[in-house]
Amino acid sequence: MAFKHFYDHLDPDIKTILLAQIRNLWTHHSTSLEGNSLTLGETDFILEEGLTIQGKPLKDHNEVYGHAKAITFIYALLNADTISQHDLFRLHETVLTERITDIDQPVGKWKTQSNFTTYINADNRQAWREYPAPQHIGHLMTQWLARLNASVAKPHSQPEAAAIYADLQLSFVTIHPFFDGNGRMARLLANLPVLKSGFPPIVVPEQDRYAYKLTLSAYQNTIADLPDLNDLAQLPDNAEKQRFVDLCESYWAETLALLNKAEEMQGKRHHG
Repeated sequence: MAFKHFYDHLDPDIKTILLAQIRNLWTHHSTSLEGNSLTLGETDFILEEGLTIQGKPLKDHNEVYGHAKAITFIYALLNADTISQHDLFRLHETVLTERITDIDQPVGKWKTQSNFTTYINADNRQAWREYPAPQHIGHLMTQWLARLNASVAKPHSQPEAAAIYADLQLSFVTIHPFFDGNGRMARLLANLPVLKSGFPPIVVPEQDRYAYKLTLSAYQNTIADLPDLNDLAQLPDNAEKQRFVDLCESYWAETLALLNKAEEMQGKRHHG
């Protein structure tokens, strides 16, 4: 299917600058949401200069390099006829650069053990959340991939693309198919239909981490028997989900501003 990238109308040098800006922004925010300590300026320096930042953990540098390579992989997937399970595994291997051989924490494979997180419940107490059990992951991700492939089969309007992005991300992190890297994977993959529709990626800003995580958690709290989830049709379409959709649409602001600035620079060049 022929489609137009959001940067196709730009001169090559302006396109190169814009793509670097978006790569750096996307990488910084997505890794920062997971605890990376590097600033946007440091992320830009590492990716542009190929040098390290004194006093910063090697792990943080590796996460930045891994995410930047993963963005390149995402752009390449735009040309694929179908996104496969193998593509997801390769992307996971790209995102998780520090690969320790561990049968219980596989990289490039579905999780083999149950995984958990903690949250504050309605009674203001700490609680455990258990994600869907490993035996359900294969079927759930087959369904999820079908949703993804259906969403990239045709272009969408801006509101449609934002809603699809939110749905894909929300369902992916609710399934939690990998032992680690689920958030970064979800934010990368959910942008495929956005990019395929000719828009720049939606980037969740790290300064909104609290509202973003809280809204995700509030939705997951509405799912009864989450560890036993075995069909995506069981996921609720409710007010908590709509709040997440609205939040995601607001997260387009930074990349749209970068695109507008690039178009302004192009205008100055060609029209004076």
